[in-house]
Amino acid sequence: MTKGRLEAIVDAVLAIIMTILVLEIHLPENNHSVEALIEISPKFLAYIVSFVFIAVAWINHHFIFTKVEKINSATLGFNFFFLFCASLLPATTAWLGSDMHATVPAVLYASNITLFNISVGLVRQNITSLNHFIDPRSKLELISFIINVISLVMTFIWPPAVYVGLLMNLILWTVVNANMNNK
Repeated sequence: MTKGRLEAIVDAVLAIIMTILVLEIHLPENNHSVEALIEISPKFLAYIVSFVFIAVAWINHHFIFTKVEKINSATLGFNFFFLFCASLLPATTAWLGSDMHATVPAVLYASNITLFNISVGLVRQNITSLNHFIDPRSKLELISFIINVISLVMTFIWPPAVYVGLLMNLILWTVVNANMNNK
């Protein structure tokens, strides 16, 4: 398999996942009030956070693949694990959005995010070692993982902590990507 085919499947699957995220939001059909929108606002918040999270992951995936010259079967396996973790996001996002103060959906979502973070780290480690380059974002992968684990633990105590952890990660990766791309 070529690098281009792998990038194409990742792009396609992530695009589909991002689309499925919005399909989980059901607007009220018989109530067209602001109160009805406020009632479903946790679903919108969960959708927005997950959408941006996947977008940042796609950007990171894109940047690392700009330096790729060769891939192997481990590269394929880690990328499909990455896609598997991403494919769970619409379900865990929908459940989280149904009640942002419920512990079990928040823990499941935080677990999904942590597993996703691990999959991205595996992809990055495989690619950098196989292609013999140093990705400055590799160090941030550990920071991101620590944020996700702390967020997961805190979610058991206060379920909205999952949003705090995600916001910290999104800020971290957005600032880093913006700074690295301006150099």
